[in-house]
Amino acid sequence: RRMGGVEEKWTSTRRLAACFDPLDGSGNADASICTGTVFGVFDADAGFRGGESPDLRDASSLSRAVLQPGNKLLAAGYCLYSSTTMLVFTLGGGTHGFTLDTAMNEFVLTHPNMRIPSRGSIYSCNESYSEGWSPDFRRYLSAIKGGRGQSGERYTQRYIGSMVGDVHRTLMYGGIFACPADDDVHPRGSLQLVHKSAPMAFLIEHAGGRSADDSGARSLLDVVPSRVHERCPCFMGSSDDMDELAGYLRG
Repeated sequence: RRMGGVEEKWTSTRRLAACFDPLDGSGNADASICTGTVFGVFDADAGFRGGESPDLRDASSLSRAVLQPGNKLLAAGYCLYSSTTMLVFTLGGGTHGFTLDTAMNEFVLTHPNMRIPSRGSIYSCNESYSEGWSPDFRRYLSAIKGGRGQSGERYTQRYIGSMVGDVHRTLMYGGIFACPADDDVHPRGSLQLVHKSAPMAFLIEHAGGRSADDSGARSLLDVVPSRVHERCPCFMGSSDDMDELAGYLRG
């Protein structure tokens, strides 16, 4: 079925390569705090040039198949395991949410065409690393926490420690999710680009939001990975909030 004019890229696709984070937030599982699964789907052949073809039985060949920028994703999404189980995904023509009906054992479309609010009043990040963050990002946080940002509203922090839960709340209520680099522990951020931040950024952008790396000028979807587990500073959320943040990150 046609979904937002995206069927053309599927008809030219021969083989698919999927990447997964099977249990995001696994450290929360024993405390019964929400966890999730993140996934992204690429055209496996698009990672090869000059007549080469991927060998889907070879690990190094599979790695090459997913070492593509997020703007080459065919689909992305997550499952959220919480008070309900939700599947939220996009094929690139809109973001849609399905809730597991345990009586029927089926996912039911409950949130069609999800759109992130253009501005929120919540920021989500692990402030225990803030001493190592850039002065520009710290100035931004100080402004929004003190009500000195563009909205004039004091922002509040909400941080679960499970990316799926934090990004899902950001999608529903608006605001900013951030995992910046820090000088001490995570000089390139703590989230893997290929199977965490790029699929989530793809989903957020197709719900009307924005994403960026630490330059503030480049979308996460334009970052080209060189390794499967490569990490990258990560910012995503409401379009107006991201525009405001980008102004600080660009100095």
